[in-house]
Amino acid sequence: MLQRRPARPVPPPLPGGAGFVAAIVTGVAAGLAAGAAGAAGAGPGLVAAVAVAVAVVGTAALAVATTAAGAPAAAAVCWGFADGFGLHRLAELHTGARDLELLAGLLATALVAHLLVPAVARHSAGYPAR
Repeated sequence: MLQRRPARPVPPPLPGGAGFVAAIVTGVAAGLAAGAAGAAGAGPGLVAAVAVAVAVVGTAALAVATTAAGAPAAAAVCWGFADGFGLHRLAELHTGARDLELLAGLLATALVAHLLVPAVARHSAGYPAR
């Protein structure tokens, strides 16, 4: 028979300020990854894809670890770096269709990661590991 395990204390999330600083670091990583892909001779499409991939992964990781206010802030900062250095050059922020689609996607990623991952963890916390 399956028995519930005692609940483990959940570590506190990163405060909003710490999450914002971590988002800046993640954004810089997206910009550096885009620059490295460009220096390696990748085309503009691959450079943008690398920056977007780093921004999406970083946004999701930070959204799980930070507060409700820090999750969209992390998405916005990661968008700024991915848009400025991945989709465009020289930190130019644009508000064209694909730029706003990237922002909407990162905000959605932050929202889903911040709400869904802890809910799944709480739900599965009471069941024994296999």
